[in-house]
Amino acid sequence: MMQVVRGFHSLPSGLVHPVLTIGNFDGVHIGHQRIIRLAVEKARQLQGQCVAMTFTPHPQEILRPGQVSSLRITTDEEKIELLERLGVDVLIEQPFDRDFAAMLPQEFFEKVICQTVRAESIVIGYDFGFGKDRQGSIQTLFELSKKQGIELTQVPVQTLESSRSEVISSSRVREFLLKGQIESANALLGHEFLYRGIVVHGDGRGRKIGFPTANLKLIGTGTKFSLPNGVYVTRALIEGKAYPSVTNIGVRPTFQKENDGACVECHILDSQELDLYGHQLEIRFLSRLREEKKFAGVDELKMQIVEDIRRAEGVFKN
Repeated sequence: MMQVVRGFHSLPSGLVHPVLTIGNFDGVHIGHQRIIRLAVEKARQLQGQCVAMTFTPHPQEILRPGQVSSLRITTDEEKIELLERLGVDVLIEQPFDRDFAAMLPQEFFEKVICQTVRAESIVIGYDFGFGKDRQGSIQTLFELSKKQGIELTQVPVQTLESSRSEVISSSRVREFLLKGQIESANALLGHEFLYRGIVVHGDGRGRKIGFPTANLKLIGTGTKFSLPNGVYVTRALIEGKAYPSVTNIGVRPTFQKENDGACVECHILDSQELDLYGHQLEIRFLSRLREEKKFAGVDELKMQIVEDIRRAEGVFKN
């Protein structure tokens, strides 16, 4: 089981042949996975431990709040699960604040990498930067590591096998999500973008028109990326079991009342009535069917829902 510590000062002493990797790892996309797997591989070769250091909140939330770059693809909890699945032994969740951001590269290298982690090997990505204002370049880290006898491996930029021009990055994933291009985002992630939440009572309109929905109150720390309003083909996970589903994100313009906020409603296909209230539901997004529309009335809406379900079923049959 992966050990998670809050801040490098809390790191236990006596790590065995630590191999360190550092990054935000937001999304834990295919490029991140390559870095982590290489660090884990080196740790196993040394019969040591893979130590990953990441930051919370995401540095962009502090440095550029409110911008798209500050929105998280994965919550802290989701990131922890993905990193553990990749074989990381120890995860340092470093609190990112103004004081930590002001740490100079030399100080970061000495205090964190040498004195605390005592890294024997470091694995980093192609765009790595560290210390105040990212003043520490990859060349800086190479020079400092060489003096200390620490092996340093830089993983080159990763691209999709299907398109060598498509560079894999968190910012690119966000661009696809912002446009509702779920398949493209998932291709870079190597897994499905998801929401998690607790099923709460809604106004019951879906049930009244014959299409009951689970209304989700999202959970998880951090500023999770909000998908554009619309209707999506999804996979709903309930207690580990997956169900084909269609999910609507938006304000339900056909029935919208004043001050109604955006909501996430999931209609599970071909299933018995499930009592989900109070239970956790995970929704994995596969593709976007259409934008949210305002219909003339209930009958027109029902006809569209039937068409949405038909198209979603086609996705699951393929």
